[in-house]
Amino acid sequence: MLIWSGKGTPRTYSVPSLTFREAFSPGVRVLPRGAQPNCLLHGDNLAGLAYLLANGFRGQVKLIYIDPPFDSGADYARRLQLRGENEQTGIPGGALLGKQVQYSDTWSEDSYLQFMYERLLLMRDLLAADGTLWLHCDHRKSAHLQVVLEEVFGADNYLNTISWRSQVPRGAKVRAFYFPRSTHYIHIFARDRAAPPTWNRPHKEILLTRAEAALRYMEDERGFFRTSHPGTYSFERLVELHQQGRIYAPYGGEVIIDEANRRVYASNGGNIGIKYYLERRGRNRFVVRRAVDNLWDDIPGLGTVPNEDENYPTQKTEALLRRVLETGTNPGDLVLDCFVGSGTTVAVAQKLGRSWIGCDINPVAIQTTSRRMQRLLQEQAGAASSGEPGEDGALAGQRPTSPAFAVYAIDEPGAESNVQARPAVSAEVHVSRKNGTIRVDIRDFHNPEVLQHPGMRQALAAPPEWQSTVISVAIDPAYDGRRFCATLADVPKGKGALVKGVYEFAASNQSRMVAVKIIDMLGHEFFSVQEI
Repeated sequence: MLIWSGKGTPRTYSVPSLTFREAFSPGVRVLPRGAQPNCLLHGDNLAGLAYLLANGFRGQVKLIYIDPPFDSGADYARRLQLRGENEQTGIPGGALLGKQVQYSDTWSEDSYLQFMYERLLLMRDLLAADGTLWLHCDHRKSAHLQVVLEEVFGADNYLNTISWRSQVPRGAKVRAFYFPRSTHYIHIFARDRAAPPTWNRPHKEILLTRAEAALRYMEDERGFFRTSHPGTYSFERLVELHQQGRIYAPYGGEVIIDEANRRVYASNGGNIGIKYYLERRGRNRFVVRRAVDNLWDDIPGLGTVPNEDENYPTQKTEALLRRVLETGTNPGDLVLDCFVGSGTTVAVAQKLGRSWIGCDINPVAIQTTSRRMQRLLQEQAGAASSGEPGEDGALAGQRPTSPAFAVYAIDEPGAESNVQARPAVSAEVHVSRKNGTIRVDIRDFHNPEVLQHPGMRQALAAPPEWQSTVISVAIDPAYDGRRFCATLADVPKGKGALVKGVYEFAASNQSRMVAVKIIDMLGHEFFSVQEI
């Protein structure tokens, strides 16, 4: 048990209500039926966890992965960057206007430990008997958090701690005093080790060129191979392996089969070995498979996979979450991330055919995750209609558990008082209907806060095109006046891409009003409803 200043005993948590914000389902309008997988909860995750416990999720979550604050004492910000390239907007490579703070990771005294303690108690009760919790942290509070986890889950339920090389030393880090810090840690705890927890043994693949394979392995007419001691193999099994050409004799010798004495040995002395060949992949690539231990140095950080960048601070890579979820869950299982951030956990869960729930108090985190899931669901819908797997391979044996998701606000007393006044955002949106087709034409978007930003005046002599300040557009073609359920989303990937601005789609019998939601680079939203 760890004692800290202000440590409080578990208290009774009030159960909040939820307010529907929006839903998304590509192509077909789906009305949500209350909070259920798959959904995002916007608000304090303490209240969100209490809601889940009181509404049927106790003991139902197979895996919880959290990447909470680290008590780093820093403010984390995202880039404010105009979209588009020179040819499209005249902007010099996507002008960087500055940064926007997303959250502060500064805590007074021991408030951080109390914050984590209260939430871990509720997470424990949400886990299934064979479920696991994976807590991601760095050097600052790793030791403290492990002791807190042992108190909450029981020391016997500690499974392991992963050391993940999240980056390689470069820049000023190379000169760090007493070694650069390049490692993060993931503490793994079982809800009940005796259950036992779900465990799908992972392996990693190392891809080698022919030159690299030649340096590390021996080669014969069948390819590159390594050898291993035969151990307790029987005489009959060794004879069988010899017939398959898989017995190695050192020092250029030959394999001798001594039937009379039931021995298999090498003619020039030394121990025989069993050959294990590398898999050939493509023309000149060879695959080495290795067991995965608790040192993960084969998964890159975001700095080396920029194509995944969602412009959200502390974002983790999909390869990291893929290993976590494939190890601790099976298709159809429920995954929870109550510090959802950029949405990597829920995106990977969707790709792997797991159900998911995400929660975050930061509105930009919910916006970022929502856009990411809109893009992903549209890709999966397109792949499903064509019968081909998408780029992520989501349909290669891993069917998505749901083609839709919803966003809810966690209703807490006093929460509205924290909402800051937004500037008067305006847009020119034209909606028309002709011959069974609806056309949405966005001709302008204006946010005075963007145009008055100091970085804007420094970067450009004239105001930019409206599309360079917009990051997404979502459309509900049959808005009922209460629930925004989009069926089409324009979420361009990468800073060089712009929203289209013009959209045409088939009208349905329910199409009476069309709602359009536009989100700009500051996270401000414009909502337009027009009758057709």
